[in-house]
Amino acid sequence: MNTFRPRLSETDFNYFHNKRLTDKKSYTVLLKSDEHGWLTDLGVQRCINKVLQGNNFDEVALLGDLGDWPYISRHEKKLYGEGTLNGYSEVEEARYIREQILAPLRHSTKAKINFIPGNHDERITKPNLLSTGQLSRLSVLHNERNATRLNDILGFSEYGVEWDGISDSINWFDKFIGVHGLSLAKNAPERNIQQYWGSGASGHTHRLQSKYVTNRETSHAWLEIGCGRLKTAVEYFPTGIVPDWQHGFGVVSFYTEGNKVRFYAQAIPVVENTCFYNGVRYDGNSIS
Repeated sequence: MNTFRPRLSETDFNYFHNKRLTDKKSYTVLLKSDEHGWLTDLGVQRCINKVLQGNNFDEVALLGDLGDWPYISRHEKKLYGEGTLNGYSEVEEARYIREQILAPLRHSTKAKINFIPGNHDERITKPNLLSTGQLSRLSVLHNERNATRLNDILGFSEYGVEWDGISDSINWFDKFIGVHGLSLAKNAPERNIQQYWGSGASGHTHRLQSKYVTNRETSHAWLEIGCGRLKTAVEYFPTGIVPDWQHGFGVVSFYTEGNKVRFYAQAIPVVENTCFYNGVRYDGNSIS
């Protein structure tokens, strides 16, 4: 039985958030992205889940590429040839996401969980962009799960994950936006500040960094929040090449000052499945 509250309308959603911030004086969100399903690094996931268990968060935001769906892509021949994903199927990846990512996440926190899709998730949500061969693989997944919507394929309602099936961004108090991101450039954070002309966070690049831009009016901040994917056996890199990726997550805390909403945002690295947050070291190498 789903015991989580139903999704609110945009008007009620904004009112609830603002009312909650006024009542509590603060609102803290953990931001994570790029788990990449079958290719997720479970040690990284355990580390982040332990952070959730040890701290009070109001919300967890999943900023895209929850799944990877590699064979519904142009890299499929190399994947087959190198045996990167022996035993893989889309049906098994959907099960793996539910059991190894969503269930442990839900058990780690009572916080609200929001989702927006990334480009890999759109291999499921935008079938009109797929080839005939890719659609045939997708149809097997649809038939197995008796569903075509990503929400239903991954059982979002079972884990209290909210997504309206349309939105590709999350806006907090008109101060900070969460997106998956489009640019892979080294200066992607600065480009995002210019594109959205504001502050926010994104995944997509798998890098971890912060960028701050100040003009005459105010200061803007943008976080790239790293990834939770394995950094080995990357099908689209030549053999032996290690990608310039960092494991990590982001945290943004909103608070009120008079009638103004302000925020603090930070990117947190996860190194060898461990991180240091809020004065405590969290180790994801052990299951307990």
